[in-house]
Amino acid sequence: MSKNLVYFGSPDFSAQILESVIDSGIVNVVGVVTTPDMPQGRKQILTPSPVCLTAQKYDLPVFKPTKLDDVNLAHIRLLKPDIFLAVSYGKIIPRSWIETPNIGTFNVHFSLLPKYRGALCISEAIKNQDTNTGVTLMEMDEQLDHGPIIFQVPIAIELDDNVAILTTKLTQAAKEILRQKLPEICAQNYSKTVQDESLAVFTPSHRTVSRESALIPFSKIIDAQKGNDADLIHALIRSLNPEPGAWTKIDNLEIKLVKTSLVSGKLIIDTVQISGKNPISWKQFLSGHSLTV
Repeated sequence: MSKNLVYFGSPDFSAQILESVIDSGIVNVVGVVTTPDMPQGRKQILTPSPVCLTAQKYDLPVFKPTKLDDVNLAHIRLLKPDIFLAVSYGKIIPRSWIETPNIGTFNVHFSLLPKYRGALCISEAIKNQDTNTGVTLMEMDEQLDHGPIIFQVPIAIELDDNVAILTTKLTQAAKEILRQKLPEICAQNYSKTVQDESLAVFTPSHRTVSRESALIPFSKIIDAQKGNDADLIHALIRSLNPEPGAWTKIDNLEIKLVKTSLVSGKLIIDTVQISGKNPISWKQFLSGHSLTV
C-alpha cells in the first residue's frame, strides 16, 4: 500500500520537486503545508506560494499555518501521515510535528551537510568560491539541518553559475535523489550517517540579505577590472543574482550588475540594467554614458 506523505515547502524550486514527487507515484501525497500568502509586487497583492499553487493544481489540501502549534497539528494528523518531507519550507518544524509521521520526517537541503547549514546555503557556496556543493537527503531533528544523513550527491559549481543557475542544477539532482530513495524510506530500509559536528558551518540569516547589502562600490568594480580581487568580486555578484541583485552606483546612477565574467584574471562586465529599463550590454551603456572615475 502506498505511504501517505505530507509535503512542506514554499518557493518555486520546492514546487518543482513537489510536482516530481506527485508524478512519480511512489507515495500518496495527501496534503501540503506552506507559508501564508505574502504581499508581492508594487501593489503588494497577497499571493500564494508556488508550492500552494502546485498543490491546488492537483486538488491537494493546503495548510498555511502562521504557527506550527498543536491545534494545526491536529488537522494534519487527520491525514494519517506516514512521512513528512520538507524542502525549503521557511519555518522551523517543532519536535511534536517531527515525531508525528509513522515512518519519519525528512528534509532535502541544498548543500553537502554539515557544511552550510541554514537558509543561504546556495549563495554562500558561490560567494566563497567553492568549486562544488550538492544535495543532502536527511532525517530531521529539532536542530537546524542537524539530523543524520541518508544520501548526498555532489554538484559542480561552474565559474559563471549564479544562484538561479545553480538552484536549477540542485533541483534536478534533488528530484533524482527522491526517485531513488523514497522507495527505501517507504520500506524503512535505508542507512544513515550521523553528521560530524566538527565540520559544521552555518550560513547567515535571510535577514542579512537586502538591496542595501547588495551594493558593491564602483571603486571595487574598477579595481576588479584591473585584476585586483576580480575572482572575489565576480563570485560576490553571482551570489547576489538574481535576487536581491548586485548593483553599484556610477555618478549617482544606480546600475544593476546583471552578468559579469572573468577573463585572464580580470573582471569583465557583460550586462547591466538601469532601473525601469531593459538589460543592455556594458558596451551599450558606455556608449551613452561618460564615466567619472
